[in-house]
Amino acid sequence: MNKLACLFLAFALLLLMTGCGSLMNPIPKNVVMVKKIEEDNKNDAISMPRGVLAVESTKSLGLNALGKYFGVRLSADQAQFEVRVVDINALKGLVEQNIEPDERKDAEAMLKEVPEGLFYLTITSSSNHRYELVLNAGTGEVLKISNPNQANRLSDLKTFELDSSTIDKFLQEKQGVKSEELEQIEKLIFENREVTYVYRNLKDDRVRYVIEEDITQNKIKGFSKDIMALLTWTAKLKNGYPK
Repeated sequence: MNKLACLFLAFALLLLMTGCGSLMNPIPKNVVMVKKIEEDNKNDAISMPRGVLAVESTKSLGLNALGKYFGVRLSADQAQFEVRVVDINALKGLVEQNIEPDERKDAEAMLKEVPEGLFYLTITSSSNHRYELVLNAGTGEVLKISNPNQANRLSDLKTFELDSSTIDKFLQEKQGVKSEELEQIEKLIFENREVTYVYRNLKDDRVRYVIEEDITQNKIKGFSKDIMALLTWTAKLKNGYPK
């Protein structure tokens, strides 16, 4: 019996000395923590990988963006949210399907700026005003925001020309971009929706901003930048009716 007890003691000491604690705890601590986090956030519609922002953080960033760009102040309990994640592979698919070959190189370079993918966020207020946003899923940077509530026809209006100084002021104050850094390359006038201005960056010669005008009030109703500017511009050319 004494020999048997000695054997058991020796075996236990061997486990401790060789660091084989995993035999006693077969589930790593980080795995346990991941499961706990998922349970604590089970109301979030999406499980977040790696460095991707949490859904609740995305909602807060979206509300802050409404205040910054539209002066709209909403609390979380005054709004409804729809959140979707578009990962980098899906984005590559969008580029492959929608971007023309001559813009493909620029698009692929822009994809490197969003390695975690994008959040598509829709915020609807209690008064049924809807706002659409696209955020960098890793940094939270706003890459697109629009207020699609207006749907008037250009034929009903006397003017639809947005003063260039209004766009310059917007880019300077909201984006920190000077007008001399950009060049307008296109203005698209859509029959029943809006006027859209497309800008490229003079430094890298890439499409960097798409500005949308609220034709009823001669003010900016939204913008897209970087990869979303390129995708938005392409979509408008394909699906809209530019005059």
